[in-house]
This record gives sequence, structure tokens and C-alpha cells, in this order.
Amino acid sequence: VLANTCDELEYIGSAEALLDLAASIMIGLAVLYWVVLFAGFLSVLWSIRKTAAVRRYAPLALQIHVRRKLPSGKPGELEPLPVVLRHVLESLQATLAQSGGGEESREDLHRFAVQRLVTGRPVDSALGIMTFMRVPDEVVYAGMAEGLAAIEREVASRGSDDDRVCLRYILHARTGDLPRRWSNGVMDAGRPAGMALQDFVDLPDSVTAGLRAPHVAALRLYTSNCFRSLNTPLRSAGEVEYPFPVTLSFISDAIRRLRAVNASQRGANQPLDLWRGMANLDVADAFLSEGGTEFAPMSTTSSLEVAIAYALGGGSGGLRGRRALLFKLRANSFIDRGADLSYCSCFAAEAEVCYPPLTFLAPSGRREAFEHGGVTFEVVEVLPSFSS
Repeated sequence: VLANTCDELEYIGSAEALLDLAASIMIGLAVLYWVVLFAGFLSVLWSIRKTAAVRRYAPLALQIHVRRKLPSGKPGELEPLPVVLRHVLESLQATLAQSGGGEESREDLHRFAVQRLVTGRPVDSALGIMTFMRVPDEVVYAGMAEGLAAIEREVASRGSDDDRVCLRYILHARTGDLPRRWSNGVMDAGRPAGMALQDFVDLPDSVTAGLRAPHVAALRLYTSNCFRSLNTPLRSAGEVEYPFPVTLSFISDAIRRLRAVNASQRGANQPLDLWRGMANLDVADAFLSEGGTEFAPMSTTSSLEVAIAYALGGGSGGLRGRRALLFKLRANSFIDRGADLSYCSCFAAEAEVCYPPLTFLAPSGRREAFEHGGVTFEVVEVLPSFSS
């Protein structure tokens, strides 16, 4: 009897242990259930908050942001474009006020400011400059083989008096030999005196790009007062034979070669923002939907201040009532960048970055319009590309 009683007690103890274990498991599962339920509730709250934040800040993703140059000259943090433009415009207005409204007016047809936005079809960019100039290829190649003599002949026979003055200075004089003041200053102001054409050919950028004297002379001629004679016939949309085919071909070839300089620099594959200012213009709907081809060499600048000054027309008088169109060119790597001509430009302070003729501009979809201080701004971001 005692043995049976012990067995029964042992059985009862085991059953109670099992019951206790089952109860513990049930309690654990219940706790886990409520933990998961609470975590799910927190996750829903986080998702709702995140969605609200996305809806709040989503429009900012389409806004154009730029870095404003600090007083030290270094770029600052990214800021919305209207904020940066407001600072630049206020600085420009203060400068005009100090100078009495601007005694030296900038000419309307400056390289950075075109009066009439004329762009071509994408096919124009694809066909290339030889087809567009309507000059037989063999004529152009023979002229390029001749070099400087062919450039001199074109300018002598088809250029203006000012063009011939500029070319004589570039080919046969030295920096500092031409004190004449042009609309945007004295040529080569700030450079060491006594530099001849060959000195520019021997500069590191020219050597890296493999440029010869005709290349450098053509680039310097474009940065001078001669740009009008070079650009204006191109905006007739290829309807007539171009008068300066050899000069333009050297310009186009030099700009493409100078991408080697970009490729050898630090940050070659980093995006770079450039600017082009146009006064009193609107963007056509066709351009915004399909893009367009810039017929002439396209001067841009890394300085937003320079682009705005030319987009506003510079000059005398107040700024109120003016319209400014700005292209923000987003070059994603060195292969999409124009050539920095500061090293050889006749006006190096303009921080000019030049694209070859028939550069295609594709709108990115980012576009902003706003008004400040009586000035109406329209800014369109475009992606430039040109063939090798």
C-alpha cells in the first residue's frame, strides 16, 4: 500500500509540473502576442509619420538647390535656389547703387546673354558641325591643315574691323599691348604682361589637351569681341554657308580635346553645375518637352553672379521690371562638361566654361519661377551632351 501511495504521489507531482510548464508556455505566448501587437502598432504609427513627412517634403525633391559662395570664396551648404538668388540679387543691387546705377553698360549680345532663344532639332546635334556649316568637308580639312593662315584669311575677308583688331592682337602682339576698353573690360587685364600666343600654347592645359597654336588662337578669338561674328551666322539655322568654317572647327575640336583636362582632375566624375543667363526671354513649350540644340558655341559660367548679371542685362537703370531666364546646366561627369577657358580667355575673370556648337540640351524636369525685388526669374535645369 505504501509503495502504491508513493507511486500515486509521484504521478500527481509530475502532472502538476506539466501543468505548471503548460501555464508558463501559455503566459509566454500571451506576452509575445502583446509584444508583437504593440510593435505592430508602433510600426503603423511610424509609417503614418513617415508618410506625412514624405508628403510634406516631396516637393523639395523637385526644387533646384545650389551652393552659395561664402565670403571666404569656398562653397557653402546646399540651399534652395530662391534663397541664393535673393542674396545674389541684393548684392548686385548694392553694387549698382554704389556705382551710380552702372556707368558701363554691358552689351545685349554678350556671350552669356542671348536676346533670342533659338535652338535646333535633336537631329542637328546628331549630324554634326560639318553638315551644319554647309561647307564641303575637304575645304574645312584643308584649312585646318593650313592652320593660322586659314584663320587669318577668314577674318580678313569676312570679319569686321574689330575682329581684325582682336586677331592681330592675339596672333602678333603680347598681353598688355592693347589698352582699348571693350564693353566688358580690357583684354587680358590681370595677366602678366608680355605673354605671346606661344606662351598660351605652352600652358599645362593646352599641353594636356594636345592643342596647337591654331586651336588656342581660335579659342582666344572666340572669347574676344569677335564672338558676335562667329555666333550670329550660326543662328540662321544652317540656311547659308558659314563664313568662318576653319575657325569654328578649331574651336569645336579644342573644346572637345580640353575634356582631357577635366578627366585628369580630382572629381572628374562628380556632378558640376554651370549657368547661362538670358535677358527678357521665355522658354518655349517645345523645348521643355523635347529639348533643343544650341547652334553656336555656348558660353556658360561657373559663377552664378556673372550669369545673373548678364541675364538682367547689366547696364544702367534699375532692375525692377526685368525678366531673367537662367539655364542651370547639370554636367554629371567630365565627359559632359565644356572647356574651362579661363586659362586662355581674353577675359579670364568671367570664369567661362564653353561648350562646342550643336550641344544638345535636355530638360531634366526641374523648373522654377519666382519674383524678387521686382525681377522675375525663371530657372530651367538642363542636361548638356555633345559628341566626341
